Amino acid sequence: MSLTRKMHSFRKSLLGFMALLIVIAGGTGTGYASIEPATRQTLVLQHATIVDVRSGKLTNDQTIIITDNKISHIGNSSQTAIPDYAQVRDATGQYVIPGLWDMHVHLEDNYKDAFPLFLANGVTGVREMGVALTNIDLWKTSIQAGMPAPRLVYAGSTLNGGPADEAPHMFYLKTEAQAREAVRLNAAKGADHIKVYSWLPRPLFLAVMDEAQKYGLPVVGHLPVEVRASEAAQLGFKSIEHLHGLFIATSSIEDDIFKKADMSDLLGYSLAEIEASESYDSVKANKLFRKFKEKGVWPVPTIVTYLNMAKTEIDPRSKYVPTAVQKQWAEVIRATPPEQTELMAAINSLTPGMVKKLNDAGVPMLAGSDSSFEMTNFIYGVSLHDELELLVKSGLTPLQALQTATLNPARYLEREQEMGTVEQGKLADLVLLDKNPLEDIRNTTSISAVVLDGKLMEKQTLDRAVKTYPVIKVADIKDEPEGSGPSAN
Repeated sequence: MSLTRKMHSFRKSLLGFMALLIVIAGGTGTGYASIEPATRQTLVLQHATIVDVRSGKLTNDQTIIITDNKISHIGNSSQTAIPDYAQVRDATGQYVIPGLWDMHVHLEDNYKDAFPLFLANGVTGVREMGVALTNIDLWKTSIQAGMPAPRLVYAGSTLNGGPADEAPHMFYLKTEAQAREAVRLNAAKGADHIKVYSWLPRPLFLAVMDEAQKYGLPVVGHLPVEVRASEAAQLGFKSIEHLHGLFIATSSIEDDIFKKADMSDLLGYSLAEIEASESYDSVKANKLFRKFKEKGVWPVPTIVTYLNMAKTEIDPRSKYVPTAVQKQWAEVIRATPPEQTELMAAINSLTPGMVKKLNDAGVPMLAGSDSSFEMTNFIYGVSLHDELELLVKSGLTPLQALQTATLNPARYLEREQEMGTVEQGKLADLVLLDKNPLEDIRNTTSISAVVLDGKLMEKQTLDRAVKTYPVIKVADIKDEPEGSGPSAN
């Protein structure tokens, strides 16, 4: 039986599976807005090798002086005077890169686990992509009370259409008036951007774009299925998550798909993308990619998303994930029909090729992991390094991959004057590595220390802040006796 026929016969069971996932996920949320820590001190990093993430140049034996939370001086170590009373850290043999940004995460109510994991993995900034608004004050209060955390920009609640389910981080909208009010609610909560979802009808999408412009907020997210990528780019849609819609947009059969395909759910949308990928039109694609560069549209591939969700076992690195979450993952994995795994595998096989085409065309991208405890095998911080490795496997150089998590986020956020590179005058968000990331992107995991807002955190301190748990196996989860309800825990 063909993949397409299998998938259509599987549509009903997928709906049941998604319902199970929503029930297990329970309270989702996400977000936090540009929260900036406050540091007052002088720190000196001596004898470091600085990685220029613009050019790939390495500058050896440099001393970096950090005053309060900014880099106040960089110079040759033999010619740089050390300020009195400064904290001095020897960085001999180590490589200094800008702090990493994960540009697609979902914190929900997992911030107590997420924040330490991000910092331990050198992630000093995150872009939160959908939150129950009630969580924002909770995170803000915790950070202001002294909890170490990466810099955060957030979307507020996600704007979607279609039938409402139990996802608390979504606004389910039916009218243009509701769409505009949703933008205003997120803006009032301090949102840095407005995120839309796949099933937002085109008229509501247009209303959202118009209303967000009034507040100076960029619109990002899933390309709605009723909206063509070319139209979204022309209107100023700022980032396309997961590359959704790009196979259709670069296909010679785009018109037919918009007229005939049933894209009313994730299955139908995915099947349309797979079908479209077989009719790639390079002329059409290059025109679209030029439009992306002209209008400043940033693709966020999140290659790791379907790769993680297609795994049939708990990732052995899940020692950083609470046991209760691992058990939820195991239940979802067990409930995933084989056809769903086959669908994700098909998408996994296509995504690297699109990433390479975008990169070859010179379209800058952003690294995002889609990390969330509500989806299987995502580990805050760890998954970003997986994404960087997958970007290199898809054709980016290690330098280009590094840019997707450093320089490009600064440009996307329009904050290149204060972050994204290791330069005098910029915020002191830095990562000290034992190995050269330009030789092997996996060396971004060789973390010796992190500097966040001018404060030095050694690896031992970072590791102590991270909780660990036993890793379970899917087979460890036993079926409950028929008629028994879920146990309280």
